[in-house]
Amino acid sequence: MHCYASLGNVERGQPAPRARAALFSVRNFAPGCTALLDAQLRTGALGRDDLHARLLVALEANAPDAVRVLGERLALDTGAVDLALSNPSKALAGKRARETMLIALSRLARKDPSEASERLEAIAPALQAADVAFARSQIAAAAMRRLDPRALEWTRASLDAPATDETWNWLARAALREQDWPTLRKVVARMSEAGRSEPAWVYWSARVEREAGNAAKADEMLRPIADQFTFYGRLAAEDLGSLTSPPPAALATTEDELAQAARNAGFDRALRFYALGLRFEGNREWNFQLRGMSDRQLLAAARWACAEQVLDRCVNTADRTRQEHDFALRFVSPFLDRMKPVAAGADLDPAWVYGLIRQESRFVRDARSWAGAQGLMQIMPATARWIAKKLGERNFRVEQLHDLDTNLRFGTFYLRSVLDDLEGSPLLASAAYNAGPGRPRNWRSTLSAPVEGAIFAEIIPFNETRDYVKKVLTNAVYYSALFTGQPQSLKARLGRVGPALSMPTDIP
Repeated sequence: MHCYASLGNVERGQPAPRARAALFSVRNFAPGCTALLDAQLRTGALGRDDLHARLLVALEANAPDAVRVLGERLALDTGAVDLALSNPSKALAGKRARETMLIALSRLARKDPSEASERLEAIAPALQAADVAFARSQIAAAAMRRLDPRALEWTRASLDAPATDETWNWLARAALREQDWPTLRKVVARMSEAGRSEPAWVYWSARVEREAGNAAKADEMLRPIADQFTFYGRLAAEDLGSLTSPPPAALATTEDELAQAARNAGFDRALRFYALGLRFEGNREWNFQLRGMSDRQLLAAARWACAEQVLDRCVNTADRTRQEHDFALRFVSPFLDRMKPVAAGADLDPAWVYGLIRQESRFVRDARSWAGAQGLMQIMPATARWIAKKLGERNFRVEQLHDLDTNLRFGTFYLRSVLDDLEGSPLLASAAYNAGPGRPRNWRSTLSAPVEGAIFAEIIPFNETRDYVKKVLTNAVYYSALFTGQPQSLKARLGRVGPALSMPTDIP
């Protein structure tokens, strides 16, 4: 959409100030963006240096289609580009154009960082200094995604690379994993202003200052994010001396406010979509109605959604308030009378189970993921069969996962299993629930020394699992505060993670 808007300006001979940002932000070039790219080249708004810079962005994002489009505009040999993408080792064996070698090195780094490093050292004299630094940064980033212990060494060698935040985020994690605070400071300094402003790097930059003995400066840096209800907001508040509690609840919604929500025709249409099993369409209709709503209107809509048992819309709508909040709506706890005995039977904290369900399904009982996970606790069919066998339930059918009690019983059994398998660490068990128990075992085995749980959470190499773990454990802290009425520590839940051999497990 942004590409077409800028393209229209270019074709009308008008300024297109957002064209470059549009072209540099897309992963791949759809027809509109390809047309805009060609128009910018034709008018001279972009030149060869810009194409080279955009190629590097495509390599960082591992976007081969974009690489091919840019290779054509750079007049690179098409066959050589294809070879660099498909067989980078072979491509590096011959004499290639500058950009083609960078393509091959970047692709090889993702397959084998060690070989890429060796090849880079062999051909470095044929490359410009900036190209060598960029290639090293891609080797370092790829190594960190594999939790290769040499990632930090390669990071230190690529601090002057012409890279973007896509790369600097990984290099920052490489420094963080080894608790190399001076290198972390240098990496974050290379990020864009937007990158440095991300709560994660605000928090860890503050920790850099604290580790350097600058406590007052660290506190000053943390204050702007300490009122956020997020993972790093909670860590920042805790570093400043405040445990996690829900904010004061807004005044209760009035009958008139609830009646206004009930009269909203768009909400009614959304309910009709849900009744037909069209959840995507229903969510779009519901969310469209929320545009421009005040906090009071959002809270009324959330409470009405809860009353209608559309719990995911209740949670998501309450999540949007800016000044007035009701965390009993943000963190709903339905079927508590049925959850408590099940959680107690598995010796699990109900707050953690609710935190996991909130992230897995938003309390949609018939939720089904693209991968086939089903029900409140999003259990895969194969995992469910393993659980049924362990529980001695011979007549289990996958359809039973949509039964509330079955889903809770199976999900808590599995959660207890991975918790026991990972020495009682909720952090590792949450990662195991999302990515399988073998992966956190492998990730832990790469550590050179014990790290605090927050560091381990940030260096998880899977984007989805990293985000999942942060949200589940932040959810659990809020649920625990609501259930107990007492402030809670996120750091205590995260604990510490030490290196350990990666032993095989029979848990799927």
